Amino acid sequence: MVKQERAERTRRAVLLAAAGTFADTGFESASLVDISRRAGVSKGALYFHFVSKQALADGVRAAAGREIGSAALRALRAGGPALQDLIDFTHELARLLREDVVVRAGVQLGRLGHGPRRTGPADLPDADATWRSLTAVVRRLLGRAAEAGELRPGTDRRAAAELLTTVAAGQVLLAAEDVGRLRPEAVRGIWTAVLPALVPDGRCAAYRI
Repeated sequence: MVKQERAERTRRAVLLAAAGTFADTGFESASLVDISRRAGVSKGALYFHFVSKQALADGVRAAAGREIGSAALRALRAGGPALQDLIDFTHELARLLREDVVVRAGVQLGRLGHGPRRTGPADLPDADATWRSLTAVVRRLLGRAAEAGELRPGTDRRAAAELLTTVAAGQVLLAAEDVGRLRPEAVRGIWTAVLPALVPDGRCAAYRI
């Protein structure tokens, strides 16, 4: 058990070091020597867990996907007003991208084409699949909002979901150069512009943005 726990700590340290290195220098410039030094482990220990730099990228991308998936699941299970749950979900995604280097690096790797290959393990979704799943979450929450009478009559939920996901994707792309674009006030600015188009007149104040 002790040996297994030590191995898991080493694997996690290597994954964090890889994510930090990929985020700082990019996939192409990152070296396994730099990653092993950053993790404080030997190169042999690194290879024990990850056989190549691509394997490390796959590991970072998969870990990022799990974190985003957990955030999505929490949003779907939150049980509050659906539109508020959606707003809170966007803030949580922004927080993860600001504060969690594994999530930030994983999303960047997918964006640049260094995420898991389609021929790899089935549990490693590609970047397009990640955004499709996020769109599905947004659609579900907007559907709940519509059923609860939170949305303006006649709102095109599919178009609204695609717009919100596109805005989120744009924020991620821009945040690669300026993580400040993911600050809470930046997310609030987006909702200040979007919310009046989604809810009936006079209802904006009912939501925390």
